[in-house]
Amino acid sequence: MADDQNGGGQAAPGKEFGSCCAELKDAMSGGEFEPLITVSEDGILYMSVGLVDLEEDEPGMVDHPLFFCPFCGARLQTVDEVRAKSGGEEVG
Repeated sequence: MADDQNGGGQAAPGKEFGSCCAELKDAMSGGEFEPLITVSEDGILYMSVGLVDLEEDEPGMVDHPLFFCPFCGARLQTVDEVRAKSGGEEVG
């Protein structure tokens, strides 16, 4: 089971997002495209899940925290970690 990797699936301290598998690393690279999986300034890994119309010219992205790798299933972050990094905001 993927959760058994890295001590229950948790990334070891000091490991970066994308270190669990090559597929996630590639998806985050965005060399030729705007990546849909990104790390915010506060260190939370997000996946873009939709678009919303804004008053500006370009649509805005709707992001949701990514708790498990969509490729290998490893746990990437917990709800508590996301809350702590985001200042205690409610997380889906």
